[in-house]
Amino acid sequence: MIDVSGRHLALILIFWALLMTGSVAVAAAVPRMRPYTGIGVVIFNARSRYLTLPLYDEPGLLRVGVLNRSGLSGNEWIFGLPDGTAPLVVSACKDTWLRVFYDDAGREAWIDPMHKGRFLPWEQYLRMQTGHMLPGLKSKYYRLQQHPGGNLLATLTPKQKFKVLRLENDWGLVLADQVLIGWVRWRDEDGRLLVGINP
Repeated sequence: MIDVSGRHLALILIFWALLMTGSVAVAAAVPRMRPYTGIGVVIFNARSRYLTLPLYDEPGLLRVGVLNRSGLSGNEWIFGLPDGTAPLVVSACKDTWLRVFYDDAGREAWIDPMHKGRFLPWEQYLRMQTGHMLPGLKSKYYRLQQHPGGNLLATLTPKQKFKVLRLENDWGLVLADQVLIGWVRWRDEDGRLLVGINP
């Protein structure tokens, strides 16, 4: 028999009442975790239907698991790829080995793409992509500025698309609404991604 004290029973009843009246927003209120940017992304061949990659603690040493094509998900909301396979963010590289963030929790492991994937630094990947600011950011990140940290040209919305022209440190030069050229932050002070891609 479970012994429940009066205080615990009261808390359970309050939580149950709030849940039944809809006053508790469960998963919808929790914003998605934006990934760390690292040094770039690894893009996998769309024709690799049966892609499997061993995960290692160190390059070629201490195998910790296997990543398959169905595991290449979780960041579709950022990369917007129609086939549901998102690139993996790369945090480091050694020769042909890439250290990637392989799940939503930000866990890392080493992979050898073995001709199944191609590494692209952020500058190369983002240049000439159509992007947008991610939803739920602090208002300062939606500012399109004359130069990094400069005068405000416009305030962007998460649905407003822009073309990325080039990157310079944490800033990206973008063309918004086919008429405005200015700078936005593409990653925050913690190194997390601020922009999404419209394929």
